[in-house]
Amino acid sequence: MSRPLESFEFLNRGWDIRILETQSLRSVFVVLLLDMFMLGMLTSMTLYEAVRLHRFNWSTAFLSPIFLLAVFRYAPLVYRRLGR
Repeated sequence: MSRPLESFEFLNRGWDIRILETQSLRSVFVVLLLDMFMLGMLTSMTLYEAVRLHRFNWSTAFLSPIFLLAVFRYAPLVYRRLGR
């Protein structure tokens, strides 16, 4: 017989466990690598336009925080799982 309220413990899992139930750690790592590549390209394009062409494209500047949010969220997950 199971313990009382055991099903609620299943629902109270962390976000990292729920993500890794649907995706493998390898796919999260590949997405993180692609995200870092895109972030580097956007940063270099923005800096090149600002320094060399003396103009600033706000649309690429607004994409950078979106890529940074994903990096800050998934990088600790990959680091913790690879450390085990």
